[in-house]
Amino acid sequence: MNETNKEQHQRSAKNTDITYWNELWLNSKIGFNRLSVNKHFKKHILSKIISKDQQQCVLFPLSGKTVDMKAVLDINHQVIGIEYIQLGVEAFFEENNIEHDITNDEHNKYSIYKGINRPVTIYCMDFFTFDQSLPTIDWIWDRGGFVAINISERKQYRDILSRLMTPGHTQLYLLANYYKDSSFSGPPHCVSDDDIIHLFGSTCSIELIEVLNTTAEFNLHYNQKLRFMEEHLHLIIRK
Repeated sequence: MNETNKEQHQRSAKNTDITYWNELWLNSKIGFNRLSVNKHFKKHILSKIISKDQQQCVLFPLSGKTVDMKAVLDINHQVIGIEYIQLGVEAFFEENNIEHDITNDEHNKYSIYKGINRPVTIYCMDFFTFDQSLPTIDWIWDRGGFVAINISERKQYRDILSRLMTPGHTQLYLLANYYKDSSFSGPPHCVSDDDIIHLFGSTCSIELIEVLNTTAEFNLHYNQKLRFMEEHLHLIIRK
Protein backbone atom coordinates (compact mmCIF):
# COMPACT_ATOMS: atom_id res chain seq x y z
CA MET A 1 0.00 0.00 0.00
CA ASN A 2 1.64 3.28 -1.08
CA GLU A 3 1.63 6.34 1.16
CA THR A 4 -1.25 8.05 -0.69
CA ASN A 5 -3.48 4.98 -0.46
CA LYS A 6 -2.48 4.43 3.16
CA GLU A 7 -3.46 8.00 4.09
CA GLN A 8 -6.79 7.64 2.29
CA HIS A 9 -7.48 4.38 4.10
CA GLN A 10 -6.61 5.88 7.48
CA ARG A 11 -8.98 8.78 6.85
CA SER A 12 -11.83 6.48 5.82
CA ALA A 13 -11.32 3.75 8.44
CA LYS A 14 -14.09 3.51 10.99
CA ASN A 15 -13.03 4.55 14.49
CA THR A 16 -14.36 2.38 17.29
CA ASP A 17 -14.46 2.68 21.05
CA ILE A 18 -15.51 0.66 24.08
CA THR A 19 -19.16 1.64 23.56
CA TYR A 20 -19.09 0.31 19.99
CA TRP A 21 -17.74 -3.10 21.07
CA ASN A 22 -20.01 -3.32 24.11
CA GLU A 23 -23.07 -2.76 21.94
CA LEU A 24 -21.98 -5.54 19.60
CA TRP A 25 -21.76 -7.93 22.54
CA LEU A 26 -25.07 -6.74 24.01
CA ASN A 27 -26.80 -7.30 20.66
CA SER A 28 -25.01 -10.61 19.99
CA LYS A 29 -23.41 -9.18 16.85
CA ILE A 30 -20.14 -10.99 17.44
CA GLY A 31 -19.36 -12.51 14.07
CA PHE A 32 -15.68 -12.02 14.92
CA ASN A 33 -16.06 -14.79 17.50
CA ARG A 34 -15.53 -18.18 15.87
CA LEU A 35 -16.97 -21.47 17.07
CA SER A 36 -13.97 -23.62 16.14
CA VAL A 37 -10.28 -23.39 16.96
CA ASN A 38 -8.39 -21.28 14.45
CA LYS A 39 -6.47 -23.37 11.91
CA HIS A 40 -3.35 -21.19 12.14
CA PHE A 41 -3.43 -21.49 15.93
CA LYS A 42 -3.67 -25.27 15.68
CA LYS A 43 -0.79 -25.48 13.23
CA HIS A 44 1.68 -23.03 14.74
CA ILE A 45 1.01 -23.02 18.48
CA LEU A 46 -1.11 -25.94 19.65
CA SER A 47 0.90 -28.47 17.66
CA LYS A 48 4.09 -27.23 19.34
CA ILE A 49 2.98 -26.93 22.94
CA ILE A 50 1.06 -30.21 23.10
CA SER A 51 4.31 -32.16 23.40
CA LYS A 52 6.01 -29.85 25.91
CA ASP A 53 6.38 -31.18 29.44
CA GLN A 54 6.97 -27.76 30.98
CA GLN A 55 3.76 -25.78 31.24
CA GLN A 56 3.56 -23.09 28.58
CA CYS A 57 1.90 -19.70 29.06
CA VAL A 58 -0.15 -18.32 26.18
CA LEU A 59 -1.36 -14.70 26.19
CA PHE A 60 -4.52 -13.67 24.33
CA PRO A 61 -4.81 -9.88 23.93
CA LEU A 62 -8.41 -8.69 23.41
CA SER A 63 -9.37 -12.28 24.04
CA GLY A 64 -13.15 -12.15 24.03
CA LYS A 65 -14.38 -15.70 24.70
CA THR A 66 -12.29 -17.38 22.01
CA VAL A 67 -12.36 -21.18 22.01
CA ASP A 68 -8.62 -21.04 21.28
CA MET A 69 -8.14 -20.40 25.01
CA LYS A 70 -10.12 -23.52 25.91
CA ALA A 71 -7.95 -25.54 23.50
CA VAL A 72 -4.85 -24.52 25.47
CA LEU A 73 -6.47 -25.44 28.78
CA ASP A 74 -7.50 -28.83 27.41
CA ILE A 75 -3.82 -29.77 27.01
CA ASN A 76 -2.97 -28.48 30.48
CA HIS A 77 -1.15 -25.28 29.61
CA GLN A 78 -1.69 -21.81 31.06
CA VAL A 79 -3.90 -19.07 29.60
CA ILE A 80 -3.82 -15.34 30.28
CA GLY A 81 -6.40 -13.13 28.60
CA ILE A 82 -7.00 -9.40 28.52
CA GLU A 83 -10.51 -8.30 27.58
CA TYR A 84 -12.48 -5.16 28.42
CA ILE A 85 -16.00 -6.40 27.69
CA GLN A 86 -17.33 -8.11 30.80
CA LEU A 87 -19.94 -10.06 28.83
CA GLY A 88 -17.18 -11.73 26.84
CA VAL A 89 -15.14 -12.65 29.91
CA GLU A 90 -18.11 -14.08 31.78
CA ALA A 91 -19.28 -15.98 28.71
CA PHE A 92 -15.94 -17.77 28.44
CA PHE A 93 -16.12 -19.13 31.98
CA GLU A 94 -19.83 -19.93 31.87
CA GLU A 95 -19.89 -21.60 28.45
CA ASN A 96 -16.90 -23.78 29.34
CA ASN A 97 -18.13 -24.57 32.86
CA ILE A 98 -14.94 -23.27 34.47
CA GLU A 99 -15.28 -22.45 38.15
CA HIS A 100 -13.61 -19.17 38.96
CA ASP A 101 -13.05 -16.44 41.50
CA ILE A 102 -13.42 -12.73 40.78
CA THR A 103 -11.31 -10.13 42.53
CA ASN A 104 -10.77 -6.42 41.99
CA ASP A 105 -7.50 -4.53 41.93
CA GLU A 106 -6.63 -2.39 44.92
CA HIS A 107 -8.00 0.74 43.23
CA ASN A 108 -11.21 -0.97 42.09
CA LYS A 109 -10.54 -0.11 38.45
CA TYR A 110 -10.69 -3.59 36.94
CA SER A 111 -11.60 -7.19 37.73
CA ILE A 112 -9.51 -10.35 37.59
CA TYR A 113 -11.24 -13.62 36.73
CA LYS A 114 -9.18 -16.61 37.83
CA GLY A 115 -9.97 -20.27 37.27
CA ILE A 116 -10.15 -22.35 40.45
CA ASN A 117 -9.15 -25.69 38.98
CA ARG A 118 -7.89 -24.54 35.59
CA PRO A 119 -4.79 -22.38 34.92
CA VAL A 120 -6.62 -19.43 33.36
CA THR A 121 -6.65 -15.76 34.32
CA ILE A 122 -8.51 -13.09 32.39
CA TYR A 123 -8.06 -9.41 33.21
CA CYS A 124 -11.30 -7.54 32.54
CA MET A 125 -9.91 -4.13 31.75
CA ASP A 126 -8.97 -1.69 29.01
CA PHE A 127 -5.97 -3.17 27.19
CA PHE A 128 -4.47 0.29 26.75
CA THR A 129 -4.19 0.76 30.51
CA PHE A 130 -2.73 -2.70 31.16
CA ASP A 131 0.34 -2.35 33.36
CA GLN A 132 0.39 -5.65 35.26
CA SER A 133 3.44 -7.81 35.78
CA LEU A 134 2.91 -11.27 34.31
CA PRO A 135 4.78 -14.56 34.45
CA THR A 136 7.04 -15.27 31.48
CA ILE A 137 4.88 -15.34 28.35
CA ASP A 138 5.92 -18.09 25.96
CA TRP A 139 3.42 -17.37 23.20
CA ILE A 140 1.09 -14.55 22.21
CA TRP A 141 -1.79 -15.31 19.88
CA ASP A 142 -3.31 -12.23 18.27
CA ARG A 143 -6.02 -13.35 15.87
CA GLY A 144 -8.32 -10.35 15.94
CA GLY A 145 -6.92 -7.78 18.33
CA PHE A 146 -4.50 -5.80 16.21
CA VAL A 147 -6.91 -5.60 13.26
CA ALA A 148 -9.73 -4.44 15.54
CA ILE A 149 -8.11 -1.45 17.22
CA ASN A 150 -8.12 2.01 15.68
CA ILE A 151 -5.18 2.73 13.40
CA SER A 152 -4.17 5.64 15.63
CA GLU A 153 -3.76 3.21 18.55
CA ARG A 154 -1.38 0.76 16.87
CA LYS A 155 1.85 2.13 18.33
CA GLN A 156 0.46 2.10 21.86
CA TYR A 157 -0.83 -1.45 21.35
CA ARG A 158 2.58 -2.52 20.04
CA ASP A 159 4.34 -0.96 23.01
CA ILE A 160 2.19 -2.90 25.48
CA LEU A 161 2.77 -6.18 23.64
CA SER A 162 6.51 -5.49 23.47
CA ARG A 163 6.68 -4.90 27.22
CA LEU A 164 5.11 -8.32 27.81
CA MET A 165 7.54 -10.11 25.48
CA THR A 166 10.77 -11.65 26.74
CA PRO A 167 13.51 -10.87 24.18
CA GLY A 168 14.55 -13.90 22.17
CA HIS A 169 11.88 -16.05 23.76
CA THR A 170 8.25 -14.94 23.45
CA GLN A 171 6.75 -15.82 20.08
CA LEU A 172 4.04 -13.42 18.94
CA TYR A 173 1.86 -14.78 16.16
CA LEU A 174 -0.08 -11.88 14.70
CA LEU A 175 -2.78 -12.59 12.13
CA ALA A 176 -3.46 -9.60 9.88
CA ASN A 177 -6.18 -8.93 7.32
CA TYR A 178 -4.98 -7.42 4.07
CA TYR A 179 -7.37 -6.08 1.43
CA LYS A 180 -7.77 -3.32 -1.13
CA ASP A 181 -11.36 -2.12 -1.15
CA SER A 182 -12.45 1.45 -0.43
CA SER A 183 -16.05 0.28 0.14
CA PHE A 184 -15.06 -1.50 3.36
CA SER A 185 -13.41 0.43 6.19
CA GLY A 186 -13.33 -2.27 8.85
CA PRO A 187 -13.00 -3.50 11.44
CA PRO A 188 -11.14 -5.67 10.75
CA HIS A 189 -8.84 -2.93 9.49
CA CYS A 190 -6.37 -3.53 6.71
CA VAL A 191 -2.84 -4.27 7.93
CA SER A 192 -0.13 -4.55 5.28
CA ASP A 193 3.22 -6.29 5.61
CA ASP A 194 4.82 -2.83 5.46
CA ASP A 195 2.67 -1.73 8.41
CA ILE A 196 4.04 -4.63 10.47
CA ILE A 197 7.62 -3.88 9.47
CA HIS A 198 7.19 -0.17 10.24
CA LEU A 199 5.77 -0.86 13.70
CA PHE A 200 7.89 -3.79 14.85
CA GLY A 201 10.95 -3.83 12.60
CA SER A 202 13.27 -1.69 14.71
CA THR A 203 13.01 -3.88 17.82
CA CYS A 204 11.87 -7.29 16.56
CA SER A 205 12.59 -9.96 14.00
CA ILE A 206 9.62 -10.52 11.70
CA GLU A 207 8.84 -13.53 9.56
CA LEU A 208 5.84 -13.81 7.24
CA ILE A 209 4.72 -17.37 7.95
CA GLU A 210 1.63 -17.81 5.80
CA VAL A 211 -0.53 -15.98 3.30
CA LEU A 212 -4.03 -17.31 2.74
CA ASN A 213 -6.74 -16.00 0.40
CA THR A 214 -9.91 -15.82 2.46
CA THR A 215 -12.08 -13.67 0.16
CA ALA A 216 -14.95 -16.14 -0.23
CA GLU A 217 -14.97 -17.12 3.45
CA PHE A 218 -14.84 -13.51 4.63
CA ASN A 219 -17.62 -12.34 2.31
CA LEU A 220 -19.87 -15.21 3.35
CA HIS A 221 -19.24 -14.79 7.07
CA TYR A 222 -19.61 -11.00 7.14
CA ASN A 223 -22.09 -10.60 4.25
CA GLN A 224 -19.65 -8.45 2.30
CA LYS A 225 -18.66 -8.22 -1.37
CA LEU A 226 -14.95 -7.54 -1.15
CA ARG A 227 -12.96 -8.28 -4.29
CA PHE A 228 -9.93 -9.45 -2.37
CA MET A 229 -9.06 -10.47 1.20
CA GLU A 230 -6.00 -12.24 2.56
CA GLU A 231 -4.82 -13.38 5.96
CA HIS A 232 -1.13 -12.73 6.62
CA LEU A 233 0.37 -14.56 9.59
CA HIS A 234 3.49 -12.95 11.07
CA LEU A 235 5.87 -14.40 13.64
CA ILE A 236 7.36 -11.58 15.70
CA ILE A 237 10.14 -11.99 18.29
CA ARG A 238 11.78 -9.21 20.28
CA LYS A 239 15.51 -8.86 19.69
